Amino acid sequence: MIVKRLINWVSGWGGPLGFSSGEQIAVPVEPLFSDLKEIEESKALQISTIFACTELLANTMSTFPIFIYKGSKDKGRTPDRNSNIFTLLHDKPNDWMTPSEFVSAMVINRMLRGNAYALIQRGADDEPVALIPLPAEQVEMTVIGNRETYIYYLDGQVNVYSGDNIIHWKGVGNGYKGLSKIRFMSATANEAVNAQSNATKFFGERSKPTGVLCTDQKLGDSQFKEVLKRFSGMAKGDGSGLFLVDRGFNYSSMSLSPQDAQLLETRKYNVEEICRWFGVPPVLIGASGVTTWGSGIAEIVAGFHKFTLAPLCTQFQQALTRKLIPVWDRDKYTIEMKLDALLRSNPQERAAYYSQMAQNGMMTRNEVRGLENLPPAEGGDELTAQSNLVPLKKLGQVKTTSNPPDGSPVRQ
Repeated sequence: MIVKRLINWVSGWGGPLGFSSGEQIAVPVEPLFSDLKEIEESKALQISTIFACTELLANTMSTFPIFIYKGSKDKGRTPDRNSNIFTLLHDKPNDWMTPSEFVSAMVINRMLRGNAYALIQRGADDEPVALIPLPAEQVEMTVIGNRETYIYYLDGQVNVYSGDNIIHWKGVGNGYKGLSKIRFMSATANEAVNAQSNATKFFGERSKPTGVLCTDQKLGDSQFKEVLKRFSGMAKGDGSGLFLVDRGFNYSSMSLSPQDAQLLETRKYNVEEICRWFGVPPVLIGASGVTTWGSGIAEIVAGFHKFTLAPLCTQFQQALTRKLIPVWDRDKYTIEMKLDALLRSNPQERAAYYSQMAQNGMMTRNEVRGLENLPPAEGGDELTAQSNLVPLKKLGQVKTTSNPPDGSPVRQ
């Protein structure tokens, strides 16, 4: 596979950001450092920060419901619950997955491999009947005559699909295929692995002596063995109690050296570096040494939503639309992920928001009640507005009375 990519790159004068016909390259042609180890996804996920970032993004995006709407934003639209596509995206993508599990699987492939694929199974009338996510490591994307072709390897068999039957959610890249994040962050991942390895050895059993016995006398073999035996026997157990050393021995404990302390700083820095690759604020994965919950967390979540989740959701929506909705129907139907739940504020802020929306005729009272999981109320489907908000052209038609107890005029 590596030789094939190299030949493709040399013959086509292309690379991860270039283009040549045939299989598209999603990995660096040349590593940043010659001694870097290639870290596969299964190994990378053993680094706690990579796993935490991937899990956070997958779990968060999988909570956003996906709707297909009929109509347009300017003329009004409603969820098309009778659509087969609505059922696939909102209720049941296939026989063994929930919508949340489907989105989660797609996000994991997208964040690690830079590409997420899903096979569209179609019925007799060519309508989609199932969406099946495909492991990105088993899919090969090829361009032949500006047409996408996908090769899926499964159980020793080769399955070839046209671009019309594969949902391809791409990361940043050449437009045909997204760049593999794990491959491009290889230097950072190697650094994290090396730091983890050193920490494991340093803090592991017998990795570093806790103290040293010093004497100015030369010991014979029998004396050395006797001292080692006696001191080892006293050192076993919980380490408490009084240590007695005779014949001029002095015991000195070994403290944490500046080099050892730097190891801990390096590991903290690796957390921040990996979070930067994934666009995740370190505080959201429990990193220490950063702002804690309650200290600017609302702004952090808002930034995470704006700069990380919103672009990912937009890309995913467009990938779904491109393959599930025919070109001639895209002015009638739209696919959208609802991100409102992420920005759900406290009760006081929600009440103020709903009040403004309802009083200005932008939402009905039943729409507000629905967002709060309350049953609809009779007469709550009418748009209402504050009585003192009158169109300018009707200002002269407003009559007033002065019957209230306080004598102030009332608009009718």
